[in-house]
Amino acid sequence: MENKDKIITEAALAQFARFGLRKTTMQDVADAAQISRQTLYNHVANKDALLQLVARIYSADNLHRCQMALHEAGDFSQALDDLIAHFVMEPWQTIHAMPEADDFEVVANDIIVDEIREATINKMALISDTICRYHPDTNKGEAEAIARLFCATAAGMKSAAETQEALIGLCHTMKQSILAVVTSSQQAA
Repeated sequence: MENKDKIITEAALAQFARFGLRKTTMQDVADAAQISRQTLYNHVANKDALLQLVARIYSADNLHRCQMALHEAGDFSQALDDLIAHFVMEPWQTIHAMPEADDFEVVANDIIVDEIREATINKMALISDTICRYHPDTNKGEAEAIARLFCATAAGMKSAAETQEALIGLCHTMKQSILAVVTSSQQAA
């Protein structure tokens, strides 16, 4: 069943990118997934449930890809680049590739609030662990606070940035700020 969920998720994302959330039909997703509409409805009861599935699978895959990239990071600066690439840039690009992207965010956020919350918890844990990995003297509570700051700032930046260039500039500022905070806490310890 998990493989079918992944196929459905990939098909739904492709259709959302093509038509937008409102105009994508369950039949569009079933056709793209090469399954019957009834099979689709056996996996998800309606479009809201489909969106929840997409958010859950996308978030898990995004987290996994980020973990794999972090294993290759040589230093904390590179690790921050990986975290930003996966948790800020990639989701922004995915959403902004869709027609009516602003509409998607407004409608989707109400439907997938639980999935967003769970994904944020998982991201904060990974960020906190990454900080402690590269800076083992960092207090766990402080690492968790920085992780919360990262996620809150990332959410605001994704909402505020109208262009990719603007988002890149905001990401650079966030990275420099986090580097400064971690460095200053290391010097204080």
